[in-house]
Amino acid sequence: MNEYLNAVLESQKITQNEIKNLNYLAQTIKKQISILEGHPQFFIGGSFGKQTMIRSRYDLDLLVYWPSSAKQYSIKDLYIAVGDILQQYYRPVNSKNVCWEIPFNGGFHIDVVPGRALDSNFNEANLHRNDTGTTLKTSLKAQVDFVANCGRVPIIKLLKLWRVKKQVPFKKSFLLEIMAINGCEGKGYNDYQDQFFTALRYIRDNILTCKIQDPANSNNFLTDDLTPEARIKIRDAAELAISARLWDHIFK
Repeated sequence: MNEYLNAVLESQKITQNEIKNLNYLAQTIKKQISILEGHPQFFIGGSFGKQTMIRSRYDLDLLVYWPSSAKQYSIKDLYIAVGDILQQYYRPVNSKNVCWEIPFNGGFHIDVVPGRALDSNFNEANLHRNDTGTTLKTSLKAQVDFVANCGRVPIIKLLKLWRVKKQVPFKKSFLLEIMAINGCEGKGYNDYQDQFFTALRYIRDNILTCKIQDPANSNNFLTDDLTPEARIKIRDAAELAISARLWDHIFK
């Protein structure tokens, strides 16, 4: 069965030209934002950084972190300033919870994530939460490392494809990734089918009541923005996938 799932994964690979285009766009955005005061530093995250990109839907997170010494600006000021710059060059620019989303032709987008670092190595940062007007402490760099080095990247890609094809309402990819990693704990790494269905069963059995912490901040729960209705839809979608008789019923 790995042969079939490997073929699915192969069909979802991003081409070198697409990667080159993403890098070019990220470099262009860096130059546009670099005119802002305070000497922001730039880092790459999202599915690009985690190596979990799938062709059906992929993104790149461009982290824009001001030094911890840049206290003359509020976190909200940084968020607004970045949005103002981006709106001079792109249409549309969508305001999301902690970032600005720039959609591009081809089904991908770049999320620009402004924040202020909490340490000299820029490992942790405070971000502006657009939904509450408060700040969120996290480490997107730690999230990237956590997923990229988990050993479950092929399974995460398969689950992300399932999410896209069946419109499963995981608002955060990182939540899906964490649940896949947690669900497969203790499993071997070679049998993709076993890992995939083990992760789905874990999602089905836990999504209604679970509270999943951000590994970078125990006070940040990744499940907080899931409505009861979304949790039920995720559970039902997982059950349908588990009971599917054909792979096409899962991935198409």
